[in-house]
Parts: sequence; structure tokens; C-alpha cells
Amino acid sequence: MSERPIFRKSAIERYQQKHEQGVLLRVSYPPALIFFWIFLLALVGAGGFALSIQVPVVIQGQGVVIEQKISEQNETATVAKLFIAPNQRTHLHTGQPAVISIGSPPINVTGVVEHVDTNIISPDEARSRFKLQGGLAQVVIGPSTIVTISIGSTASARLYAGSLCNAQIQTGSQSVFSLLPGVNQLLEKLKV
Repeated sequence: MSERPIFRKSAIERYQQKHEQGVLLRVSYPPALIFFWIFLLALVGAGGFALSIQVPVVIQGQGVVIEQKISEQNETATVAKLFIAPNQRTHLHTGQPAVISIGSPPINVTGVVEHVDTNIISPDEARSRFKLQGGLAQVVIGPSTIVTISIGSTASARLYAGSLCNAQIQTGSQSVFSLLPGVNQLLEKLKV
């Protein structure tokens, strides 16, 4: 047998040069590039839209509907007396809108915060002051601040006197992004 190679020397050199050149990645495929920019613009647009959406911040509380005399007049007005946790008192102010759900099935009535009491009362004091008995007595489970919400003086509102109520008081609004975990702390750090 002879030691002669079966391939020509020039063929072997060309073969080795092709493998040494490496493969160039083709990144600028036109349809993929257009799709990437459309996706990026849509993502930025959705983020901007989400930043512009504001959701209400509410404080919820339970209470009782009562008839209250209007000062220096013989007329009465129907109000909801809510028992709110003392740590939420700083967020409440007169004039804030509220939605009160009365009875079962619930009937929604709108109202306005008329007064936020600065004193904290015990559950026993609340039960005796508002004559809460039975299921109404279980509304107050701890120290509370009393929030008065004006419902109105209409005849239909008077029908609910003595009923249990749930209320949602709108204290402000916040961005939808602040509802995501950790984003609220990040936004506060950026403001400082």
C-alpha cells in the first residue's frame, strides 16, 4: 500500500478554511425586526396606560343606622354611625364620599362623611351609647372611633333606622401599579 492521500491537498485546505471562518448570525431578518419593534411599542403603550389608571382607596367599616335630631330644629336626619379602628382615623375627613350597604339583601345608599370623632370608645361604651343589642352588639369588637355619615332626611332612609350597615369610605386614589407587591415601596423610594 502506498502512503498517498486519497484527497487532493487543495481540497483539504479549502475544507479547513470553510470551518475556520465560523458562522455569522443573521440578526436583521426584516419580519422579526418589525415584530420586535411593534411588540416593544405595545408594551410601552400598555405600561403608560396602566400608569394612568387610578383605583379608589377605601376604608371599610360596620355600624348602625340611626335617626339623629338636627340641632335647634325639630327635624331628624338619618345617619350611619360607623365603628372604625383608631389607626384608620388619620385617613378620614369630613366631606369624603361613602357607599352604605344596609340590610340583607343589601341596599346601597350614598352618603358623605359628616363627622369623625377624635375620641376612642370601648366596645361596652359603644353598646350602651347606641343601645346595641343582639346581632348589632357584635358589630363593635374592639376600641373604635365613631364616624358619622349623613344619609339624608328622606322618608325611605328612615325605614332603615336601627339596621346594621356596612360602609366603604373613599379616602383617595392610587395607581394600578401600586397594587402589585413591592411596587408601592419602590414608588415611595423614588419620591424621596
